[in-house]
Amino acid sequence: MTRRLVFRVALAALAAFLLAGCGSYDWLGPMERSFRTLFDGWDMWATESVRPYEEPMPPTPPGIVPTTGAYRYEQGLAAMQKLDEAAIKARAEKTYGYYCYHCHGKNGDGRIIVGESFDVRLPDLRNAQTQAKNDRELFGQIAFGSANMVPLRDTLTPLEILLALQHVRTLAGAPSTPYFAPKYVEPLK
Repeated sequence: MTRRLVFRVALAALAAFLLAGCGSYDWLGPMERSFRTLFDGWDMWATESVRPYEEPMPPTPPGIVPTTGAYRYEQGLAAMQKLDEAAIKARAEKTYGYYCYHCHGKNGDGRIIVGESFDVRLPDLRNAQTQAKNDRELFGQIAFGSANMVPLRDTLTPLEILLALQHVRTLAGAPSTPYFAPKYVEPLK
């Protein structure tokens, strides 16, 4: 073989080695160490632009960002006190229909197409355990989410959350009506 051919084969082998390493994001290995040695120990993580971000963020001073729903709950109560009973009842049913119905169903039993599609059953809003919780606790679960509940604090106003809670309180004792025919759905326990 000629020198030129040996050089081309060696160059092709080096290119194949480099390209194989480029396809992977795992540069931790012999290739990275070779490059560091080649470039006198240069390491991109040692650059000035990265160092400031390696330190943990300073803690937020207390009171700057609310971490509980207490202030929102009080806002909702103040807004609801301005409404009369008929307005509360009408708006509560409408709010539940807009924001809660599609998962929890008409009667709060989760027997609707979306509610029945969850692997983990949604809690039955009619049962005594749910109804025994106080409004602040349920407000927090709706606003900030829980195990199966998505947080709705950015979707609902504090008043709307309390209105939905007012409607949930009326669901105690409502009958369970499955969305699908009973032969397709396991009985509710």
